[in-house]
Amino acid sequence: MLLTWIHESARRRYRSLGFQSRTLETSVGTLHAFVREGRVNDGTVVLVHGIGTSSNTWIRTIPRIADSRRIIALDLPGFGFSTVHGAEGFASFREHLNAMSEFLSGVDGPSLTLVGHSFGGWLAASYAAANPDRVRHLVLVNSVGIYFRGIEQLRAMFMLESVGETKDLLNKMWYRYPWYLRPFSAAIFRELQRRHVNQLVASIVADDLLVEQLERLTMPVSLIWGRRDGIVPLEVVDSLLRLVPRAHVSFIEQCGHVPQLERPGQFAEQLNRALLRIP
Repeated sequence: MLLTWIHESARRRYRSLGFQSRTLETSVGTLHAFVREGRVNDGTVVLVHGIGTSSNTWIRTIPRIADSRRIIALDLPGFGFSTVHGAEGFASFREHLNAMSEFLSGVDGPSLTLVGHSFGGWLAASYAAANPDRVRHLVLVNSVGIYFRGIEQLRAMFMLESVGETKDLLNKMWYRYPWYLRPFSAAIFRELQRRHVNQLVASIVADDLLVEQLERLTMPVSLIWGRRDGIVPLEVVDSLLRLVPRAHVSFIEQCGHVPQLERPGQFAEQLNRALLRIP
């Protein structure tokens, strides 16, 4: 009930900011997005959230984005207001990528700027590598999907079996996990179970990782990174800077894996700089 109220509250907030709900039937499920129209000829900014969350994750960022382009905040299959076809109740990584590709194929305009956080960054980078002619600018926020030593532990970290494990994960995600969120760990655990996050994580295979695709990211790539991330090590940033031809990084200090929630003002400032740098 609590998280349902949060989703509905976010929907009201999006609407107050000039966004409208849009849906699209895909081969994977019905995808929902919040869309605010802008100067379409200038392109579109698409926000892609991480695993276990939704378009809600951007609600503290949206009012601070100083950009007149159309903005789309997408709900991935099975999250937010998006649904998944079939009895399994979840979509695999490849199905997420296919659904997002189908959605983006219907977005008109000359170019896309994809902003992806964590799992959403993985999806955004995968799409950009396969469609470099469609993506003018890629922004990765504490992205996963890149190999690092000990990546096997990341898989186990998200396979949650108890409220206690959920608390441990949340403490790793934030540099300082807010005290006012701590009483809701059980509700968050139940929501992740209801969204079949364990099954989604279990469906990911080694071939899904970004390897040779990184060299195909020939567009400008902006990295916005919480430096004190307890989920993804800084080794990943080093790999991206080494392997992606036009990558640039901006760090947010005293910030963990979710800068758009933990440091929304600083995150929005960095995002605005990135959007201004590559308009």
